Amino acid sequence: MKLKGRSLLVLALLLFGGFAIFEYFQEKKTAKEVLEQARLVMVDYDQVESIILEKSLKKINLKRSIDGWSLLEPLNDFADNAAVEDFLKGVATERIIEVAKEGANIDWSLFGLDHPEGKITFLTSGGQKQSFQISNRKNFEQNTFVRRDSENRVLVVSSNWQQRLEKIPLEFRDRRFLRHRIATIDTFKLKNSTGILELKMKEGQWQDASNLGVMLDQNKVREMLQSISDAKAEDFVEGAKPRLKALFSLELNLGGKLWKADIGQAQDLKIYAEVSEPIYLLKMEPGALDKFIHLKKEELIKTDSNSKGKEKH
Repeated sequence: MKLKGRSLLVLALLLFGGFAIFEYFQEKKTAKEVLEQARLVMVDYDQVESIILEKSLKKINLKRSIDGWSLLEPLNDFADNAAVEDFLKGVATERIIEVAKEGANIDWSLFGLDHPEGKITFLTSGGQKQSFQISNRKNFEQNTFVRRDSENRVLVVSSNWQQRLEKIPLEFRDRRFLRHRIATIDTFKLKNSTGILELKMKEGQWQDASNLGVMLDQNKVREMLQSISDAKAEDFVEGAKPRLKALFSLELNLGGKLWKADIGQAQDLKIYAEVSEPIYLLKMEPGALDKFIHLKKEELIKTDSNSKGKEKH
């Protein structure tokens, strides 16, 4: 009897455990299905190779290639890869908040979708295409109405979609002062009010071209070059060039290719840079290039304290 009782107990525990496991996986499956139903953008984020934003007469066309993102419309230029990827990542995580209306007889005018505010389209390398018509109206919770492709459904989504339509080309454009890798710089020449600073790369070390006996702090030189790479324009200047007071000039040899920049200050104290390859006049972000206005060679020379600090390590 005891053996039979134990067997029944074990059987009951197995049944209970099996039921609990079944319930767990069933709930997990249901949760996954709910998430999938709430998914808004159905195309594969990693496969998107074209993004088109349209609003009224405005059109922004972005295209991805093996070299990164490019801006094709309203002008042809390199795009800021980070800005485009951030845009895509934001879209990929969007979810359907609710379905406001569905069916064959929807009055689209009630939701501002008879004449949408604009449209955003995604195309993938595999030939998939998905478009979102975006209303200029919001519900009482300030969420936006959209129509996905030709679906007979009014979807309620975050108001971020209306904000995305407000994007301008400049927000996607490559605004870097130097559109080249700093690793390709072989020589550096700076002319400012303090004199001329010339550096050259030799055997993996930066040297003072005018005095090879001077020991340069390699970390300081790398930080200086990195600040050139980090510098960005606030805007691109089209048309008449403002009157500028010359501040400094830069010449870089990039693997045998010469790159130049002349930097000046306008009457409103804004800093402008005229760069070559590609040729642009840039209105720089505040402080982006300030360190070069009065930079001296002495600031890059290795000091005794630097040497002692390295010896201790």
